[in-house]
Order: sequence, then structure tokens, then C-alpha cells
Amino acid sequence: MTPDARYPASVPTTLRSSVLALATLVACAGPALAAPKLPPLDKQKATIALSGGKLSVDVAPDKADKPDKAAKSDKSKESPVERARRGVVTIERGGEVLGLGTALKDDGRVVAALSSLGDGNGLDVRYADGSVSQAKVGHTDRVWDLALLVPQLGKWPEGLSASSEDALKQGVHLRSFTPGKGKAQPASLVLRGRKSFLGGDDHVLRDVFDVGTRLSPKELGSPIVDDDGEVLGVLARACAPVEKGPCAPAPIGVPTDALRSFLRTVPESAVQPAPWLGIQGAADRAGGIPGVRVVSVSSEGPADEAGLKGGPDRAKSDVVVAVDDAPVASPEALSRAVAAKGVGDRVRLLVFNGKFREVTAILRPAPGR
Repeated sequence: MTPDARYPASVPTTLRSSVLALATLVACAGPALAAPKLPPLDKQKATIALSGGKLSVDVAPDKADKPDKAAKSDKSKESPVERARRGVVTIERGGEVLGLGTALKDDGRVVAALSSLGDGNGLDVRYADGSVSQAKVGHTDRVWDLALLVPQLGKWPEGLSASSEDALKQGVHLRSFTPGKGKAQPASLVLRGRKSFLGGDDHVLRDVFDVGTRLSPKELGSPIVDDDGEVLGVLARACAPVEKGPCAPAPIGVPTDALRSFLRTVPESAVQPAPWLGIQGAADRAGGIPGVRVVSVSSEGPADEAGLKGGPDRAKSDVVVAVDDAPVASPEALSRAVAAKGVGDRVRLLVFNGKFREVTAILRPAPGR
């Protein structure tokens, strides 16, 4: 094949072909996009590609940065219950395990047993990958012994969702989780049926799951899951009435309908801190590709620390064209991409300023939080 005359022979063939593919894809996208006017790339050690609506740049990756295919293969072979384990967090204070929690799917917040939390101060949640985030109590219900914890870092992507199955249906194999080294471990669970218990403030709880398995107090907050790894309830504590004398504390399974009622009463303020990049931007184009030109950069903010440049001079201002390989063609798209992340998350920004480069910014709480 004859080298393309528009690029010096010193540019790697893979880079020239990637740039030509990018130009072809953009040109075929319709009249709204013009073919990119890319600068000479003889000094850029990068591969730029646009595929499936995603724009990416590969800047001479080290071997250590390549994905571990064996790890991905092992993950795909996990059972539904093993996958559900990644949605179970350990609640700690000063490194001491207090109980477990159930991370909510597409939410990032955690349902826990209120009785496990003590005074509710100094709480951390430890995720399945070993990462830890400080957590604050956002909502409580003494009657059902429930608490909603709001992690202050990140948004855990592998939370759990509710099952439509009947927990007492014959043949359903139930499991809960118990704290283990590094991550929670699944264990079989027996429910004897439904009965009434006394909840907080002596409220009567009806049709509650009666747990027939001996449990440690540190197992409270664990989800009860079925064979599909979906949630049928959450372990908490109530009081079992007895004929004579005071009632005896006992573990219960809070059913999903009670969990939904609890979550419907969560105050609007009980949300995770909003992530912040620290720029003001305007719609622009980078080499013919739509993006967000950096108008100003907040001093000592995430973008400033990542080295982004802005100002009135367009020739000296960076243009952000993608966040984690997803194109951002407007300030609104950039805001949505950042808002989908969590505080403390690292984001990769594909930036153009005479040439393409990739930078990494660590998101912080928005000012005023």
C-alpha cells in the first residue's frame, strides 16, 4: 500500500490508517460534521479512532495498561450469586466491621441495618474490590431498623436490584452474606415463613420474614438473594414477642415492599456529593470535530491540576472532545458525562490544542458541598 501523502513517512502506519478512518467516519456522519482538519502527526505517538459513537485516543500504552483478558474471562464465568456479592459492602468504623450493607443498583447508596451503626459517626463502606469510602447516614427508620448510607466517594456501579420472586416459594434457594476477608461470602439462609414482630418504638411489623438461621450481628444489613442474585429482602433486627417477660431480639428479613416504602421517604438532601471538573466551556470544534472549548479554569480545581488551559484566545485554549472515550459535542454533554461519575473518580479527557492529547482529572465535590 502506498503511504498517504498528507502525512510524513515517519508517522506509524497504524496511526495514519486510524486518522484516515476517523476522517471517513466523520465525513459519513452527515452534513452537520465536516471532515476533521487534523494537524501533522509526525510527533504524536497516538492512535485516534471513532467507533460505535465513541472517540478514543491510545497514547503509547504500557503493557501494564492492557486489559487482563484472563480476569475478564473469569468474571464472565461467575454465577449470579457470585456477581451479587459485588453489590454487598462491609460497614466499618476505624477498620472494625460493624455489619453489611446492600448497594442499590444505578444509585450508589447503601441500605443497612440501623442497629449496626451505633452513633452513626465515622462510618466507612468497603466495596468488593477493597476500595473504601467514608459514608454519612442520609435517612433512617427506627421501626424497621433501616438506614440509608450515602458514600462520599465514587458511584459503585454493581449494585443490586429487587426480585419479583416469592421468597417462600418452594424450590427457591435463599442466600445471605457474611463478612469475610476482603469481601462478603455467600451462605445459605432459611426462612420459616412470615410472622409479626415488634419493631422500634413498639410498632407491630406484620408479615415479616422469620429467619430460621443463626446469624451474627455483623451479618445484619446483608441482602437476601435468590438464585438469580436478586434481592428478596434485607436482614435487620426486631423483637420477637414471648408469653412472659420482655421480648427477645431476633433477626428478621425486611421484605422488598417495606424497603420500597422506606426509600420513597428519603429526603432530597440525602444524595452523594456532585462531582466537579472546574471549567467553564463553550461549544467549538477541534480539527473539525465538535467539542467544548475551555473558556476558564477554576484555580486549583481538577481541570487546573490536570493541566487544562482556557482563556479568551481560542488558539491557546484546549478543546475537550471526549470523556472516557465518549464524545462530548456541547457543554451540556460534558456536564452530563461528569455528573455520571462520582467524587474521587478519575476521568480521561481527550483534548485538542494544535494536537490531540489525553489527560486524567480526579473529580472533587462541587464547591459549596
